[in-house]
Amino acid sequence: MLPDWFPGPIPMYNRRPRVRKIIHLRQRRDLRGCIQELSRVGGRPVRVLPHLGVVIGEFLQTGDSYSLEGHPDVAHWEPDIQVTLSDPFVGEISRNIPSIPWGVQEIGAHKTWRYTKGRGVKVAVVDTGIANDHVAVQGNYKGGVNIISPMFTPYDYNGHGTHVAGIIAGRSEELGILGVAPRVHLYAVKAFNRRGSASLSDLLSAINWCIENRMDIINMSFGMVKVSDSLRQAIQTAYRRKIVMVAASGNQGSNGNIDYPARFDETIGVTATGKDGKLASFSNTGAGVDLAAPGDKITSCWLNGVTREMSGTSMAVPHVSGTAALLLYLKPDLSPDQLRQLFTQGGVPVSGHDGYRRLNAHHSVQLLARYMGRFIP
Repeated sequence: MLPDWFPGPIPMYNRRPRVRKIIHLRQRRDLRGCIQELSRVGGRPVRVLPHLGVVIGEFLQTGDSYSLEGHPDVAHWEPDIQVTLSDPFVGEISRNIPSIPWGVQEIGAHKTWRYTKGRGVKVAVVDTGIANDHVAVQGNYKGGVNIISPMFTPYDYNGHGTHVAGIIAGRSEELGILGVAPRVHLYAVKAFNRRGSASLSDLLSAINWCIENRMDIINMSFGMVKVSDSLRQAIQTAYRRKIVMVAASGNQGSNGNIDYPARFDETIGVTATGKDGKLASFSNTGAGVDLAAPGDKITSCWLNGVTREMSGTSMAVPHVSGTAALLLYLKPDLSPDQLRQLFTQGGVPVSGHDGYRRLNAHHSVQLLARYMGRFIP
């Protein structure tokens, strides 16, 4: 909700080509004064992200002589950039699916469902939206936001976000789509368009929404090669609010460089394994990877009510997000670092890569239960 003093739409005659800038305000800023000053000098504030202390502004591409660095309320700024989903490997529409997908079986999530299914844990899927009419996710879908077009619902016209949502919380035995935590509350935070592209300012807006709406977990099945100070600060702000953020390492098969935000210390960085327990050939590895999870040939929901097989670190991330929900249901006050510790201590070594641990949801739940003085077989 914008304040009543927020400037209105820019007049038609002044709609010349503009560029967006992400403006970070100082802690003791005069938000109203800063926005009015930006308007006075030709900038157009288009969004205010109060939890991040950020204003997204638009400026003319040419003739903009106004220096943001000179403004007393501006700490720093950076240009808006485009971010794309790490292209997953898309397989055929699936048929004859086992009742429980192999990834869910591999991590032993189904063995914990007698005790926890993640009921009521709020998981935000920052992605291309969710096709909430798909039978496997409609029971857990609780709404969300369309960052790109706020007047429209966050429906998915790409498929990626729906596939991710099904891995987290699918619940259709008939289709063979049972997610890791089949009773969580799913929220679609649509920041990527149907082509799988987003702007950095949209991602910041998505994180601000997650903070505003008190999400427990943010699934980040995307990545960017270059570091962004704005994204880093947003991640740090969400981390201080104890929001668990799980991010993809990337699909370039690189050894030594993983994508952001997975590389940030505050996120849980995830790479992918195949059915053989080894790292998938496309998986990025290196500093920042905390865990490996199933990500090769994963069957989940797709558009038009069908199921499809996909591969990528994007598919590994929701296995971890779902497991985090299983644990948070049992102990809601777990911090992101405590969850990371439960994942690694409960994990098993990755074949051929002793430095990495493979997610085991069953072991992690057992470990937490032991700490709580309970017994889960």
